[in-house]
Amino acid sequence: MLQHLIFTYTINLGHLEQLVKDLSDEQMVQQPKGVVNHPAWTLGHLAVASNYVAKVLGVDSTFSADWEETFKTGGVPSPDPTTFPSKDAILAELRAQHDRVADAMEKVDPAIFTKELHDDRFRDHFPTIGDFCNYLMTAHEGNHIGQIVAWRRVMGLGSITD
Repeated sequence: MLQHLIFTYTINLGHLEQLVKDLSDEQMVQQPKGVVNHPAWTLGHLAVASNYVAKVLGVDSTFSADWEETFKTGGVPSPDPTTFPSKDAILAELRAQHDRVADAMEKVDPAIFTKELHDDRFRDHFPTIGDFCNYLMTAHEGNHIGQIVAWRRVMGLGSITD
């Protein structure tokens, strides 16, 4: 089952890369018609989430505290391009975090997934480490993929399949 989870996680990364491949750094932070979560923030936020999954799996964080603050859950994304790293830097970090999680998933003792999640902020929704990892690697990323798809439409950029 873990291979299926990693497969979906990898597909999600491919979707994210495709959704922003034609965007400039300036476009990455635009907030058209009140759409607040622009691609720069969204991709950075997903890198933060992946780093957190890795930490839950027992892997030391490689994430900068500055990035965690910039892309934190509940933060308000800025349209100022100087607030964010470049698209290439954000994508590189997202890929690195995905690689760390996929590697940890392949090496971890599967018994960890039935253990209680030790983070009080999330335990009501995700009682086990497995519940938490599965959600962040699939549904959470899928939700944000959908946000970027909607953002592209509002920007008039069209579908990545066009």
